[in-house]
Amino acid sequence: MAIDQVLFYAAAVIAVVVIGNWLSGIIHRSSSQELDDETLVFLIDGGKIIDSNFQARRMLDRIRSALSDHDQLRIYLSQHFEQSDQLLQPDDDGEDLLVQSRDGQVQATRQTAGDAVRLTIRYITNGEPSGSDIHTLRAIEAELKTLRANTFSAPFLLWRQNEFGEIVWVNQAYLDTANRLTEADSTEWPLPTLFPALQKLRPPVSRESRRISVKSALDQSEAWYDCHISPVGDSVLLTAIPADEAVQAENRRREFTQTLTKTFAELAIGLAIFDRSRQLVLFNPALMDLTSLPTDCLTSRPSLFTFLDQLRENRVMPEPRDYRSWRDSIAELEAAAVDGTYSETWSLPDGQTYHVTGRPHPDGAVALLFEDISAEMSLTRHFRAELEQFQDVIDTIDDAVAVFSAAGDVTVTNRAYRELWDIEKEEAFLVGDLTEATRRWHDLSAPTPIWGDFRDFVQADSDREEWTATVALRDGRRLNCRFSPKKGGATMAVFRLDGKEASSPLQAAM
Repeated sequence: MAIDQVLFYAAAVIAVVVIGNWLSGIIHRSSSQELDDETLVFLIDGGKIIDSNFQARRMLDRIRSALSDHDQLRIYLSQHFEQSDQLLQPDDDGEDLLVQSRDGQVQATRQTAGDAVRLTIRYITNGEPSGSDIHTLRAIEAELKTLRANTFSAPFLLWRQNEFGEIVWVNQAYLDTANRLTEADSTEWPLPTLFPALQKLRPPVSRESRRISVKSALDQSEAWYDCHISPVGDSVLLTAIPADEAVQAENRRREFTQTLTKTFAELAIGLAIFDRSRQLVLFNPALMDLTSLPTDCLTSRPSLFTFLDQLRENRVMPEPRDYRSWRDSIAELEAAAVDGTYSETWSLPDGQTYHVTGRPHPDGAVALLFEDISAEMSLTRHFRAELEQFQDVIDTIDDAVAVFSAAGDVTVTNRAYRELWDIEKEEAFLVGDLTEATRRWHDLSAPTPIWGDFRDFVQADSDREEWTATVALRDGRRLNCRFSPKKGGATMAVFRLDGKEASSPLQAAM
């Protein structure tokens, strides 16, 4: 090879190297220039932003949303691009996607590598990248527009006061309310203060709520608001939510409670109503009369346990065996009252008797009703004693006696009757009607039409006269029978074995 050829190839190699280095420098500077402007770059994998450049990170931070970075980016893209979802998802074919925003000023490029996505966003002006942080500015403007729309459409009053109590900002609802309730022009500042009591607030303040009424300067009508106070730096943010319906509901409830109280005041039954937290919320005067509890004890809203404990101390409820059984009885009482099944009779040490009933009420409330049934119990005991005395007397009569009601039920029998017809005492009322009784008589006596005639006599409505008959028992004895009508359609049957001496007024009369 000639020397001049060697020199030619060496010069060519040097030229290639120099030109290559020059082109590489140009490409590197071009790439650096591409990312030195306000270009946003995001690296997305698995639905999460795993990396981003400085400008992209700053743009997301300035949005200041409670959402995740990926959701913030999704919202940002949907505001500018038609194919926002495609920009965040990898392409199966690995193809790049280049789209422009609706206004043609923002350009987004999606590049795919496996499941990862590299998203590049540029703001284009006259075909060249802009030198300002336009993405952050647009995000801030979009957020400001959203906040203004939200506060404008908010149905409640919203305003801010500075450290001197002066109104520095209001929303549209405040302006509309000021125009409605005052004669001032809402276009002139300073705006009128609808809540003078809140104008006195001075930072620092704590979060609190107040219910305040405002009177209209036009018709003197009253409007109620629930006002919420929130400190914001050296100023105060205040919110007023209309509360007219809540106030009216409370007034109706108060009036209804007063009506119930007046009604319950006339009742002789003691009433105690406990709310869902088991605090006494309503009682009537009869409760104080029956329980002897002082007024201050009842008006202090005692709990159900405290209330019953006071009854126990005043000996107005049965004394428990021990404290544990006492606590168990309270729990059982509450559970039964909630189910509406509690109904007990309390026999007190002083001889009085109370009937206590538990009933459920709406919203988890429970009502206890105390009724003094001492008179009824005394009358019942007296009547039971008279019945026992009457039964003792009739059991001493030698004649067998049975009384049937107008409906044919056996109401009274004596010992002689049970012995005659072989009836145990506990079974006396099991054979308790006319049909069963006459069937038993028929089984223990010779065939006779007397028992059928007696059934007709008991069931007859009129023309009933006393009559007598004699039947033979299966053991050969003769039985004299007398059937007499009684008051109220009742019928008495008297049986006497033939040959016995009369030993009672009934026998003498036969």
